[in-house]
Amino acid sequence: MPTDSTPGVLITGAGPSGLALALTLLKNGIPVRIIDKQHDFPLEQRGSVLQPRTLEVFHYLGVLPDIHAVNRPLLPERQYKLPGGVEPFKTSHLLDPVDPTPDVPYPNPIILGQGYTQAILRSHLEKYGCVVETDTELGEFKQTSEDIVATLVKRQDGKEVAETAHFRWLVGADGGRSNVRKQLGLSFEGQALKEHTIIGELDLEGLDADHWHRWNDWQNPTIVTVILRPTEVKGQFFFITGGHVDYSELLADHEKLLKAIRDFIQRDDLIFGNIKYATEYRANARVVDKFGVGRVFVAGDAAHVHSPQGGQGLNTSVQDALNLGWKLALVEKGLAAPALLSTYSEERLPVVKRMIQETLGIYKVIMDSALNGADVNKARGAHLKQLGINYRWGSIVIDERQPVDKQQVVETLDVYGRGGGDTLRAGDRAPDAPGLVDVNQGGGPARLFDVFKPTDHTVLIFCSDASTTRPVLEALQGLPPKAVRSAVVYPQSASRSPPVAYADLVLHDGEGHAYKAYGCPTDSSTVVIVRPDGVVGGLVFGEDGVKKYFKSIFSSA
Repeated sequence: MPTDSTPGVLITGAGPSGLALALTLLKNGIPVRIIDKQHDFPLEQRGSVLQPRTLEVFHYLGVLPDIHAVNRPLLPERQYKLPGGVEPFKTSHLLDPVDPTPDVPYPNPIILGQGYTQAILRSHLEKYGCVVETDTELGEFKQTSEDIVATLVKRQDGKEVAETAHFRWLVGADGGRSNVRKQLGLSFEGQALKEHTIIGELDLEGLDADHWHRWNDWQNPTIVTVILRPTEVKGQFFFITGGHVDYSELLADHEKLLKAIRDFIQRDDLIFGNIKYATEYRANARVVDKFGVGRVFVAGDAAHVHSPQGGQGLNTSVQDALNLGWKLALVEKGLAAPALLSTYSEERLPVVKRMIQETLGIYKVIMDSALNGADVNKARGAHLKQLGINYRWGSIVIDERQPVDKQQVVETLDVYGRGGGDTLRAGDRAPDAPGLVDVNQGGGPARLFDVFKPTDHTVLIFCSDASTTRPVLEALQGLPPKAVRSAVVYPQSASRSPPVAYADLVLHDGEGHAYKAYGCPTDSSTVVIVRPDGVVGGLVFGEDGVKKYFKSIFSSA
């Protein structure tokens, strides 16, 4: 059994989901051990689109400033006429950029190579004394009702050294060929897609770095498409190409690959340098039947793979991590019963199934465009920013303002937020609100996103009369300390904003954004409970609703 000094959680795989999960747990004071079979981590592109919801998660985790220091915007795409390859015939945005609003401070996707994102996450793990153990992979494991016995195999000086270790929890974030998923016996149903390309990076001079560049000729007997996208490194471009070619031959000989690209785009004015790397990519669309068994869970590509169209993969993986992370932290601390972990699969599985349908829809439009010139960009909508993803149907979500019929079939619900809607409901993403003034300190957090943390629940009490807060604040006193924070929020119109005993924060909604975003009237009290993953867990009207919500979370409530 793990001791107090031994990490109780083993994470296999140091990709986006594994790293985000490790950071979430470390911020909650939970030691982890994270391993990866790779020797090092190249700064490659791949999952490079970071959607707005992921940027919000990275804000909670404290890594967003480092992301913003190196990322690029989502650039417009320029398509060129063939033959010739020089004259552009269309320039368009994959998603039209929009301005920030008080409730959505990061409204546009950004671009950062996955290798860079992972390097930033690793640097934040190191601040907690956690380093990814490279050249190490999971062998066999066995779980009991009490723990997990795992064999770890480390490659060292050309030899394999085996170690037997005990953990309380195991999370497989070990990719699409997940060893953990296979040993658990989870199904991975789906289909192989026709999407077959070569991706990589190359040096290139003469092409502007302010656009993505695309050449298509669906009737060409060899290459049918080439996409060149500028990266974070000046003069270095990510490329995607494919068609009716011998993929093995082109991958084995980079000079032949370069020639095939040059011949297709017909751009003698460009100076091609070395190919940094090139690899074959085949897309699948598959998802597990459940996200865990007993003390073992899967996340990220270990749980779902899909077409890269729509830029959902890394983003979905990061949300897997945060959803599991805060729940696992409470259980590991002894504050919640293990039954809470069943809601990880309950909440994430419907969302992921819908995500796969969305990406398949875009993929179909792309295939149709090869036949009839359909507009690919019309298949991409604002819902792909993932701001509308919700868990309204969830068993631990309580909404007294606009209850959901939880007997409905989940697949019929709008779990991806495609339908929009202006009314905030429990299970939705908690919006931001700037212009706050800390009544007690005279300064303090300027916006709600600086109040929310991945380490605790935040109970927002919207009211104009301080006396109405007492029953709710008293109900919170019996909950585990440092697991719940309270914030009384006075409306902009309040003539007085007196301090409130037992409240952790007392805020004045100086610009009125909080009351507007949360749909709260100023003449009555509304309580909004925000979970550690930035999701509204409860939307209630008093202490009874607060008690009911936390009874489903904390084992001692």
